[in-house]
Order: sequence, then structure tokens, then C-alpha cells
Amino acid sequence: METIQKLKENAAIFLPENGLKEKINLAEKENRKLIIKLGFDPTAPDLHLGHAVVLKKLKQFQDLGHQIVIVVGSFTARIGDPTGKNKSRKPLSTEEVKHNAETYILQLSKIIDVEKAKIAFNSEWLDELSFSEIIQIMSNVTVAQLMHRNDFNKRFTENTPIAMHELVYPILQGFDSVKINADIEMGGTDQLFNCTMGRQLQENFNMPGQIVMCMPLLKGLDGKEKMSKSLHNTIGLIDEPNEMFGKTMSIPDALILEFLELTTDFSLEEKKEIKKRLENDNPMNIKKLIAKNIITQYHNKNSAEQAEEFFINQFQNKNLESKSFVTIMISSLKNEKNEIT
Repeated sequence: METIQKLKENAAIFLPENGLKEKINLAEKENRKLIIKLGFDPTAPDLHLGHAVVLKKLKQFQDLGHQIVIVVGSFTARIGDPTGKNKSRKPLSTEEVKHNAETYILQLSKIIDVEKAKIAFNSEWLDELSFSEIIQIMSNVTVAQLMHRNDFNKRFTENTPIAMHELVYPILQGFDSVKINADIEMGGTDQLFNCTMGRQLQENFNMPGQIVMCMPLLKGLDGKEKMSKSLHNTIGLIDEPNEMFGKTMSIPDALILEFLELTTDFSLEEKKEIKKRLENDNPMNIKKLIAKNIITQYHNKNSAEQAEEFFINQFQNKNLESKSFVTIMISSLKNEKNEIT
């Protein structure tokens, strides 16, 4: 029971609610590992802390001995996933997909054990489908169901064009779950529709439906939109320590608790203590704790301490002799008296 609660910690959506316990019990009875799916389209070459929210949850399942399957959208990325912003996303070339996928897999190793995970490319099975087979798969889904996706519904209502390939996209992503026989599919809350499509298609193919587990979307440095490379508001997993520290210090105070919960690996007791400190302490001191924790995760403790020292010299002591500068929003470092503290 404690294990299940730990796995469900921070999850925003879990469908069905009691499904995880049933899946785990069944896997134990059948003496097999759960197959945990995470699919991604390699639309940009770098991963960031927003991706890490899901990846760290994936790591928890891996640490318990379950089988992680990373499905690289080598086919679907060439189609273009609907962006969720009322417009189409530009499809990628085969070369772009290959390059981005290679860098993604390398960066995944910062969080999960890539050697123990299975990496699958959905072009392996989607390229092999005949047109009649694709039509047969599509016959399991109605247009009315697709219109339940919020961005499709909004664009349809506003008479904004929706291309046919966009409607097909979530169906193909759902078919990935059929091919790998996923027990659980993970993603951000913006992937809920696509994940539930996988569950539906599995049931249409007379398979047990996968559990859908969606993690919260981490807000970016602006504190408004979700963290996204296209919005230039990210902290990358391969950013240099000084850059990681500076960017973390630039987040609005309103984001401190969200970053504490979703980006750090403090224990529950440590998080409680930090939240208590936040009531009376300078928010900048809490941001420093978060920044050092993040850097320790993706680099090491020594790099975290050096990055803090660099930040203090560069901004608080105003020692600007160093040639290594970090661009951050100075406004976020000021207190109510408009002073850098």
C-alpha cells in the first residue's frame, strides 16, 4: 500500500483510480514485470526539467523492477503532433528526428537506467502498415470522440482549420500501446487525450486497457506558460551548473512551491521543513536550496556549491570580474524595496 501511494505521489491524473493496485497484483500473480510506456516525439534536441517530472516518476517504477519502454515517435514526429495551441505543428524531417532522438536518449540517462530500459521506434511498426490496416485501426474511433480533445473542439468552434493528419495522430500514438502491450502509459496532463486513446484501442483489440498516469505540467521561468523550448523558458538537463543556478534563482516567488515539489528530490520531511522556512525566510534563500538540489541531481554536489558561490559573487557581491555570465531576470532577485538581496 505504501509503495502504491509513493508511485501515485504528485500525479495529477490517474485513470482508473484503483487501477494501479489491480495491475500490480495481477503482475505479481503472473510473475511478470509491468510494462510502463512513455512516448515522445523528438521535436527538439534537448530535454528540460518539465520532461524530468515524468521521467523521475518513470524511474520509480524502474527501481521497483518494472520494464520501462520509451517509444520514440520516429513516425509520428514526421506527421506533426497537434500543439494544443490551436494550430498545427510543423512535421520534422527524417534527419531531424534521428538527430533529436539520439540526443534525447543520451539525456534520458541522467534520470533513468537506459541500459535496462527498452527503446522502441514507432516507425518500426507504423511504416509497415498498409493503408487498409490504417483504415481498420481508424474505424475504432469516431470523429465525435476526437472532438473531445480540447484544442480540436476549440479550433472547430472557431472555424480554424484542422488537418486530417492531426486527427490521425492520437490514434497512431494509441496504437503504439497496442504494439508494446503497455500496462501503464505516462505523460503530462496535456497528453491525457492521447493516453486514453491508447487505453481505448487496447480494449478494441481485446487487450486489458492500460492505466493512464499524467503528471503536472511544470511552469517555465516566466511563471505563466508550461516549460517549453519553443517559449524559451526552460532549464535544460544539460545546462551548465552556473546557468541552472541562475535560471532557478530567476523564477517568480509564486513558483517556489511548485519547483520544490516537482523538480527536487528532497524527502517529504525535508520539503515540510523548507515550506515552514518559507513562511519567514527570504524566498531567495529557498531558491538557493532548490537550485543546489537540482544541480546536484544532474551534475554533482561540488558543482552545486561552486554555482552558488559564483552566483553570490556575480549578483549579491557584485563581483563582475568573471567572464562567465548567466542571463537571468534581475527583477526576480529584488525585494519589496527594489534592492537585490
